[in-house]
Amino acid sequence: MRIAFDGTVLHGRKSGVGYYCEELLKAMLAANHNDQFVVFSHQRLGMDFSPANGNLKFADSAHFPVRAFYLHLMLPKVLDAIGPDVCHYTNFLAPVSEQRPYVVTIHDMGIEVLRRAHPLTKRAYTRRLIPYVARKARLIITNSEYSKWEIVRHLGVPEDRIRVTPLAASPEFAPVTVQPGNPYFLYVGNLEPRKNLERLIEAFARIPVKEHKLVIAGNRWYHGGAAEQKARSLGLNGRVKFLGYVPRADLPGLFSGATALVYPSLLEGFGLPIVEAMACGTPVITSNNSSMREVANEAAVLVDPRNVREMTEAMVRITEDQSLRQELSAKGLKRAAEFSWKETARLTLEAYQEALEMPPHSPPRRGGEVRSAERFRRSDHPVCAFAPLGASTPPLRGGEYAAVCAAIHKTVEYARLFEYPLTPSELRERLFDVEIDEVSFERIYDSLGLKPDEHLLALRAEREKISETAILDVQRHLRTLASMPFVRMIAFSGSTAHRNMTSLEDVDLFMIVEDGKVWAVFLFAIVWAKIKGLRKRLCMNYVISDQALPLLETDLFTAQQVASLKPIYGKDVYDRFIAANPFAQRRFPNFESRRHRDMYAEIKKGRRKSIFEHVLRLGAVQIFERFARLFLKRYLMSKRTPASELQLDRRRLKLHLHSHKPAILDKF
Repeated sequence: MRIAFDGTVLHGRKSGVGYYCEELLKAMLAANHNDQFVVFSHQRLGMDFSPANGNLKFADSAHFPVRAFYLHLMLPKVLDAIGPDVCHYTNFLAPVSEQRPYVVTIHDMGIEVLRRAHPLTKRAYTRRLIPYVARKARLIITNSEYSKWEIVRHLGVPEDRIRVTPLAASPEFAPVTVQPGNPYFLYVGNLEPRKNLERLIEAFARIPVKEHKLVIAGNRWYHGGAAEQKARSLGLNGRVKFLGYVPRADLPGLFSGATALVYPSLLEGFGLPIVEAMACGTPVITSNNSSMREVANEAAVLVDPRNVREMTEAMVRITEDQSLRQELSAKGLKRAAEFSWKETARLTLEAYQEALEMPPHSPPRRGGEVRSAERFRRSDHPVCAFAPLGASTPPLRGGEYAAVCAAIHKTVEYARLFEYPLTPSELRERLFDVEIDEVSFERIYDSLGLKPDEHLLALRAEREKISETAILDVQRHLRTLASMPFVRMIAFSGSTAHRNMTSLEDVDLFMIVEDGKVWAVFLFAIVWAKIKGLRKRLCMNYVISDQALPLLETDLFTAQQVASLKPIYGKDVYDRFIAANPFAQRRFPNFESRRHRDMYAEIKKGRRKSIFEHVLRLGAVQIFERFARLFLKRYLMSKRTPASELQLDRRRLKLHLHSHKPAILDKF
């Protein structure tokens, strides 16, 4: 078999993808003496080994500085001269005109999940082309189970067309004896927004003991100077050292001398520095998201990469606890040994042979076709629905099973952001975009063998007790609030609705009031709460008119908020509100509003409420409304911060002073 191998990342100062290509090629040549490899590239290759193997050749082609032009304009003629049986495109993209059998490595779906972390040119070009390349490929190679399911989710590729080939540390990564010096934490990788370096530097600045330094080794990439600006702004010029690109031969010593590798990336398709550090016996602190949890596999300290405090605490623990460092070092060495380039090569060669024997796929039609990935993301209909199991139930098709598994993964990850483990019934109801009956869901759920996180289970039990206590403490005050004139519905929202409160403060409320009285009712409510000493206990985060029930925002975060409301007063108005916002049901097809409707008994309104409303309608409420809108709008605007999300119009008050929404939508 003759294999054309994409070497367009095998030049200059290589990053993780470049080392992946180099080590994979070495390992395949060492393991395979029958097949011939022809490497093509748009620039002069910079490889760390001499190709003495007779099975390796280099394509004779003119060099061209722009990879995109080379792939689509020059490479087809180069491949005609090579005459390969199969091509391996190693970095997301392939020529649009390619008709030969090929496999493509898609390392992650960061271009979809973290769009703003990539340059506009990459978003405009790469993001548009990846689905086309993926659909034409005989097989897709990726580096982790996490990335596999992200490809299923975003590109709509059946799971049986994806092969997982984990990466490994190269042989030179091993413990090295280094001379004692100033202690330091280490980061290795590109300098770019996805790597989360600004938060890392902020976390480092909060460490109370100042003897450690932070060493950052890697190339500047998109917005690569932001980390240095952050260090300067915090006065850390002497404590944060930027080494720039470090040759690979120097990395084992750098790893071995570090107190720990800190790798708090927002998303990785694998996370090669994690395994390289482990192979050197270096403790690792890394993110609890994407592939990093999978790669670390209990051999690292996991942190929320968006939580600066957690990162600081992890670094302090590593510094102070020698037994923890020793434990992580031993576990890391064992974990790193579980990966090998030999195994990566074996799996890749199997994929080549499999691709060669597969029939070609139909290329995407031009024009108005909706790509499978777009169909998966659409919210106007569920991606699949299963009938209850029985004698006539057809077997689950691969694509349907994959869609449910991807939805389960996404839903669990969403809940994990809030440290909120889901029961199986809750998981089914909150599945993103997938409709499935209970019996079919149980079958798939059982097949996955999901294990609960014991720490999160204990945390949920603790927070449920806090939430129940908080609700009981304000119960009589909620009766007063429900009896206020013109209040038509009150529902628990946010962490209160989920019974996931972390303190007795902040009982989150969603309110609907009679049209034309939104600002007046809100003013009445906050004055009353202030007098009663409840201003910090009752948080009226959303107040809307009963004539403006359809919400203006229809994103995932808002749909989740709508679907989690628990009404305690005005349940008939709650029914109207749910009916007016069908986007929530479309986003969560298994959502059952009645279960949420019946969670709490309905509060009975005060007997004098109707009388007060009649009197106020004579004119006083209109005066209050104008005054409240004039006074409160100015006051609320003064409270605004960069983290706030405010909506202050005549019929809608949205008062999220510390909103999680941007971070959630950035990830999902």
